[in-house]
Amino acid sequence: MSVLTTKVCDGGNCMLHAGNALRLSLSHVILGATLVAGVVLLAGSLMDGVQVNLGLDYYAESMSPLSCAWLPMPFNTVVNVGYIAVGIFWILRVRSLLSRDRLAVDEAYLLYVFAWMILLYGPVQLVRIVTHWRVAGILDQWYTLPIFAWVGVSCRQIAGRTSGKCDVLSVTVSVASYGLAVLYTYGFEVALAAHIVIVVAQAWWVVQRSTASEFHRQRCWTAFIRAVICCIGFVSLKLSDWHLLRMLPIPFALLTGHFWSKVADFMQAHYACQFLEAALCSKTKTVRNKLK
Repeated sequence: MSVLTTKVCDGGNCMLHAGNALRLSLSHVILGATLVAGVVLLAGSLMDGVQVNLGLDYYAESMSPLSCAWLPMPFNTVVNVGYIAVGIFWILRVRSLLSRDRLAVDEAYLLYVFAWMILLYGPVQLVRIVTHWRVAGILDQWYTLPIFAWVGVSCRQIAGRTSGKCDVLSVTVSVASYGLAVLYTYGFEVALAAHIVIVVAQAWWVVQRSTASEFHRQRCWTAFIRAVICCIGFVSLKLSDWHLLRMLPIPFALLTGHFWSKVADFMQAHYACQFLEAALCSKTKTVRNKLK
């Protein structure tokens, strides 16, 4: 979740190969996430200005009849397992695609990194919901930005419009953009909105300029549309958490807007992986056909 998630190459010879792609992607994500966490823990009062919603007052599920002292938000707690499930599913799927030679190693690395990010994001969300720890809340926000940015990096790789230095710069700018949250009350929302708009535009451009078969283009379009719908649901359901409870106590007294926003969130990650898989597999097939 930092610049270290970008593929490391030396003199044009990539250290990446089929035997270490999974391990290398995990080490890069963990190292990047650790660096960001270290900054948050060591920043001290510098992070005092960051706006983070903590406490039960911000969650409609706190009014649920199933809420109790030791687990006030059971559904919002359990739903975070969805991120872990999506991450594990795509790690296993990419491994299968790589073993069947459907993906090149560098393309598998892109998907591996994204899947690890999703998987590790789940526990951060879980800690935030259960403990309302401010550090977890800040990390929840900060990690979101490079996750979106990595989709943009992957899109540029698909389009062949990038380089290792460009990828490093993109992820660095993404991570640094969280500084807006330190400077302004709604800085995080501005940074997140910018990430969403840029990534959606890049994904749309990839589909529009694709020279793949109609079948692969249809797969890309379907995954793209579903991901965008889930993204809209993620934002709108989260913002309307309390409003939904007031307007429709059944079913939103138990399964609240915030709960469904989390479902939409990890499903948008799932469909983003579907989109990248379709585009990357199509690219690999096209390249190999040209070499025949």
